[in-house]
Amino acid sequence: MRDRVRQLALLMAFAGLMLAFGAKDALIRPPSPPAQTAVTDFDSARAAARLARILGDQRAHPVDSAANDAVRGRLMAELRALGLTPQVRERMDCNGTPKSRSVSCSLTRNVVVSIGPPHGRRLLINSHYDSTPTGPGAADDGIGVAAMLEIGAQLRAAPPARPVTLLFNEGEEFGLNGARAFVEGDPLAREVDTQINIEARGVNGPALMFETSDPNGPALADYARATIRPYANSISTDFARLIPNTTDVTVFKERGWKTLSYSIIGNETRYHSPGDTLEALNRASLYHLGSEVLAATKVLAADQVARGEGRRVFTDIAGRGFISLPLIAAALLLAAILGGTALVAYRRKALGRPFGVVAGAVLAAIVATAMLGELAALIRAGDYWRAHPLVAYLAVYATLLAIEAALLVRFTLGIDRERLRIAGWLFIGLVGAVASIALPGATIFFLAPSLLALIAMLIVGKSAPLATALFWAAALLQLLMFAELLALIEMLLIDGPLAAVAPLAALAAQPFLIEMMPAERPRIALLTMGVAALGLWIVALAMPRTSAERPGAFTIDYVRDDLRGKSNWAVASKQAPLPGDWNRFGSWHGAKMAYNGRRRWIAEAPVIDIPRPAIRLLSSAADGKGRIVWLMLRRGGGDAIALKFPKDVQLVAMGLPGNARLIPPNAEPSPAFLRCTGRACDRLIVEVRLAGRAKVKAELIGTRFGLPEEGQKLSAARPAQSQPQYAPDSSIRIRGVTF
Repeated sequence: MRDRVRQLALLMAFAGLMLAFGAKDALIRPPSPPAQTAVTDFDSARAAARLARILGDQRAHPVDSAANDAVRGRLMAELRALGLTPQVRERMDCNGTPKSRSVSCSLTRNVVVSIGPPHGRRLLINSHYDSTPTGPGAADDGIGVAAMLEIGAQLRAAPPARPVTLLFNEGEEFGLNGARAFVEGDPLAREVDTQINIEARGVNGPALMFETSDPNGPALADYARATIRPYANSISTDFARLIPNTTDVTVFKERGWKTLSYSIIGNETRYHSPGDTLEALNRASLYHLGSEVLAATKVLAADQVARGEGRRVFTDIAGRGFISLPLIAAALLLAAILGGTALVAYRRKALGRPFGVVAGAVLAAIVATAMLGELAALIRAGDYWRAHPLVAYLAVYATLLAIEAALLVRFTLGIDRERLRIAGWLFIGLVGAVASIALPGATIFFLAPSLLALIAMLIVGKSAPLATALFWAAALLQLLMFAELLALIEMLLIDGPLAAVAPLAALAAQPFLIEMMPAERPRIALLTMGVAALGLWIVALAMPRTSAERPGAFTIDYVRDDLRGKSNWAVASKQAPLPGDWNRFGSWHGAKMAYNGRRRWIAEAPVIDIPRPAIRLLSSAADGKGRIVWLMLRRGGGDAIALKFPKDVQLVAMGLPGNARLIPPNAEPSPAFLRCTGRACDRLIVEVRLAGRAKVKAELIGTRFGLPEEGQKLSAARPAQSQPQYAPDSSIRIRGVTF
């Protein structure tokens, strides 16, 4: 009987953790719009109606296209209907990005509206109204446009104390050109000291405040005053600084403006695709983002200087609360907790074998789970979890728990629970300290739970029941804080790897497994856990890869490579296999193409007459040990044109004559691109500065959005519930050029 109770206890821990992992998405659910909206509140229905009128027939509207001209015209009409006076600022721009050897050019027409006093410390609210050529961009960045129109109406009714400028920029999608054009060419930029940026990387989910200026103290002081339902943490803002971030904030941060940046990231399968539609845009997400940005606008436009200073770590608690601490104070507190826990562990002999067992169980479970995930990827290639990610993630969690529990059971015999508890929390504290070195924002996630556990260790001799209650409270709090992070990781990493969630999940599970660990080997319980994990993997691998709600990625290109004498069909499906009947179109194999680093399925294609790009060498002059080359671009009937330079070509700068963008000396050693998109690329003159005087061989790549007539049969055979993503079906022509 006693053995059955112990078996049941471990199974209860497994079931409880699986339930928590499965239900964690409830922690990041945006609030629903109210049935009735007060005059001063954000009206999501009204915002959605305006967006519907602006998008019209919901066709893609990339920068400097006729479709975007139409969107801009309707945007201007909506602004005038609100009693505002929009202005269009036109400027050709070429812009680079940090650590990149690429420069992108386009003709931008920013729509600018100012409200309030004509001069003074200015608040800028920014979104972009262009889309990718792949889809209508109802979320990216229609959600920002809709939110700003409603905010503009609110500010028009109650003018702010200081000037507020609404910037609807053009050209974000192809190189942040609109933001650069504003910063360098608009006189209003000289008065800006604070800005709010709005973006989207999906069509649902809460409004995440994912990026701030650095140091973040002043921005966080305003955010804390303004937020109603906070979703923000300092890990995400650390990531935003470390990764190659390509939002408009990349440009704005150079000016040192106080910054709050918001985005939704749910269901990335519709991001940069034809599925980014008004119908797919979640109204709760629109309401949450709009109401959060409106609240922040009211605080930031009040002409009051925030009192916050320095660097802080912060997190929301399930969207219901917000906590923030100075980074130095948080680091010192974590160090004190870790030191205290280590001292207790030393005195109570929890170091050595107890610590080695708990640490080894976590690390081995993570590695084994990752290996099983790779095995599953070999069984079914590509993102097979795309339509039903929760099932695949539950398989990961079940595998992790089964392995971690089995290892703990196997190697903890003879070690009392008290020493295991101490060793487990010491390991969590050490992981927190190491994580905080790389990502200081992680510090706050390891404070409160570890502090409760340390208190429990100190009082266990005086009151064992109270100590046990505190250990359980610490475990539950750690699970709550990690569960929200896990939900965000799952939402963000749509392409995997699935095992990216394993480290956090293993740490969250360990205290529960230790508390419920039986004194003897619970073979039946462990077998049940293993069977559950295996069953979930079988279901995950057998379920459909795509659904109407979460379509598959399937972009088709026709590529005529005159330089290499080849013509190919190329399909980007994120490594998912092609349908069996596609053999009628040719013999397919995986390869990387010259125009893009993404792996594709390719097959031979006939030679088809498609637009032929060209360049004309206008001048070449010595410049020290190098030279300056001026080139005239000709699209030849295409929509975009690019020059691709080999890795070994030493570039100093590229862009507009007299204003070429410097190539960062520490840029990644990859092929460099000079791109131009839109009608203004025809006969555009660009400047290329080279470090040497030798002739350069480059590739000229022309792109027309859409397939030639011969490609329509492939388009018609596209798998059901699949669509282009990131790039539209395109006709691409590659030529060799020397100058």
